[in-house]
Amino acid sequence: TIPLEQGFTVVTGPNGSGKSNILDGVLFCLGLATSRGMRADRLPDLVNSGVLRAGKSAETVVSVRFDLTDWQPDSAEEGLEPEEDGGPWIKPEQTDWTVTRRLRIMPGGSYSSSYASDGEPCNLQQLQTQLRRLRIDPEGSNVVMQGDVTRIVSMSNRDRRELIDELAGVALFDSRIEQTRSKLDVVQERQDRCGIVQQELLVSQQRLEKD
Repeated sequence: TIPLEQGFTVVTGPNGSGKSNILDGVLFCLGLATSRGMRADRLPDLVNSGVLRAGKSAETVVSVRFDLTDWQPDSAEEGLEPEEDGGPWIKPEQTDWTVTRRLRIMPGGSYSSSYASDGEPCNLQQLQTQLRRLRIDPEGSNVVMQGDVTRIVSMSNRDRRELIDELAGVALFDSRIEQTRSKLDVVQERQDRCGIVQQELLVSQQRLEKD
């Protein structure tokens, strides 16, 4: 259990005590980092299993459970509709939410990775949509490793402003704007199609009147 209090939470301890292992597990499960960001060249390198060394397939599963007792959707969500592709959607009355990632490694090194939201299969994009609702941005700084501190201190004013916007939840407004633009594009396309049909009907009407 990692209590996330007001402000920020620091995981500290001596070298080799498992700090990075905990964060690697969270980052892996939520799809928030590449394998290199988790100290591994490839995802299969994260699994240390005697079964693999014996030339057999192996599987590992990591789950992260969020306590949503004190969570309320952002006011920017008002009027924001769930994704049409049927992906998972955290409901305002939910008290917890569990994300699961399964990594299966085949003999020879090939592997497959899958995600689930409360047991319902989903893809990474659908998962990231829900994470953003919890103010967890895949490109953000929700989890800051030791090497990230130097990057944040030395970043430009523009990059620092983008970081502040992300932490303030401005990205959610951008999502609503993008969804509205997509709807407008669909309406415009239908309107253009109707205009073409209208012209064809007018030509047919004129031909019939002439006949």
